[in-house]
Amino acid sequence: MIRINKHPLALRVVIVIASFAFTAVGFAANVNSARIIPQGTVSVIKDGKAVGEFTQEAPLPEGSLLRCEGQCAVRMNDVYMVAEPGTVFSVSPMANRNELLVQEGIVYFSINESSRPIQFNTPAGVVTTRQASLTDGELKGYVRVSGNEAEVGVIGGGTMIVDTPNGEMALLPGKQVTLALVDPGTSISGVAGAAEGSSLGRDIALGVVGTAVILGGAYGLHKIGQNGDNSSGSSGSPSSP
Repeated sequence: MIRINKHPLALRVVIVIASFAFTAVGFAANVNSARIIPQGTVSVIKDGKAVGEFTQEAPLPEGSLLRCEGQCAVRMNDVYMVAEPGTVFSVSPMANRNELLVQEGIVYFSINESSRPIQFNTPAGVVTTRQASLTDGELKGYVRVSGNEAEVGVIGGGTMIVDTPNGEMALLPGKQVTLALVDPGTSISGVAGAAEGSSLGRDIALGVVGTAVILGGAYGLHKIGQNGDNSSGSSGSPSSP
């Protein structure tokens, strides 16, 4: 006859451990609250190749390089982003800031008073938000990268103070700042829009704050999957939502 020895203490320990494991999983899910919301397909890029894809809303693969085949959105607790088709980017939420890397394309963003600073990493240099003064509870802006140039601008909703390679600047609604990689042999005076007194430094020319090109027809900051408006517009220059 087989005897079964019961060990109530061991059973309680197993139950406690299992309960803790489920709690830990739930806690991790709450921490990683950032979501990727595709409209079409979002490819995960590694070493220049697509190694995975998303076709429906899912947890954001933080720090992974993504390419939007259609328009896609990233929703976090303190910022909302929309990327145009063909945009290659990554988002890394951190304790004291959000990092947005844009290799090519356009990403629109919307921030509020509680938003952490955003560090915009581009091939032409880094721009970081210092503070924002909002006029209607939500500031909307964009970052655009094309070739060796990167542009960060404010569409509306307030003023944004940013750190650039050449110091602090204030971006008013409808204004932008441009970074451009230049040939070390090129004179600063030959770079269109270069700020007076700038030096080549790290082969980065900083454009003066100018008027952003805002045209109708671009996608803007529609809430994909939130307000039922999944209509798309043609890609192009940043526009007011």
